[in-house]
Amino acid sequence: MVCPEQTESVAPLSEAVGASSTQSECISAEEASAETELAAQVAALRSNIAEQEKVLQERYLRLYADFENYRKRIQKEQAEQIRYANAPLLTDILPVLDNLERALAHSQETHDFNKMIEGVTLIYQQQCTQLEKYGVQPIESIGQPFDPLFHQSIGQIEVDRETQDNCVVSETQKGYKIHERVLRPTLVVVGRFTKKLAATCENNTTELPETME
Repeated sequence: MVCPEQTESVAPLSEAVGASSTQSECISAEEASAETELAAQVAALRSNIAEQEKVLQERYLRLYADFENYRKRIQKEQAEQIRYANAPLLTDILPVLDNLERALAHSQETHDFNKMIEGVTLIYQQQCTQLEKYGVQPIESIGQPFDPLFHQSIGQIEVDRETQDNCVVSETQKGYKIHERVLRPTLVVVGRFTKKLAATCENNTTELPETME
């Protein structure tokens, strides 16, 4: 037989076990609900990220297409600028060509050599003026020390003065520079001083010519 006291002690225990079970079920339901809500938030974030990636990809493609169009346009403009960069210079040179044609036609009609020389001289001066307008100037070389930056030696010649040693004695083709940059060097002949030649020249100057009696 079960004592009343034992019955009373078993009842609270059963109630405690039932309450604990109910509490566990509530916690499990809350956890499941939280997991479901978290999964929904993750899915929403993934969807939002995918949508943003799509928008960014479309924006990137548009920007890339715009950049490619800009690059091609700039390349075309640069090619046009390079192609016609000499147009102003050539426009200024055309009058020189016109004057040269007039001089040739006039010389054929008159056969006046002096007039032709005068006309060619004026055309040469006009050409030099046009070149100076663009910063082109001849390189002064005669009497200057040989400088490989401005001169190109095509030969040497013996000189009788030491001050002419390694200096430009003559030009075979004039050189030009634009501002501070050499367009083409001057072709020059360079002097070479030797004591033997100097002594020979000195002897020649000291010897008196013989006079006939």
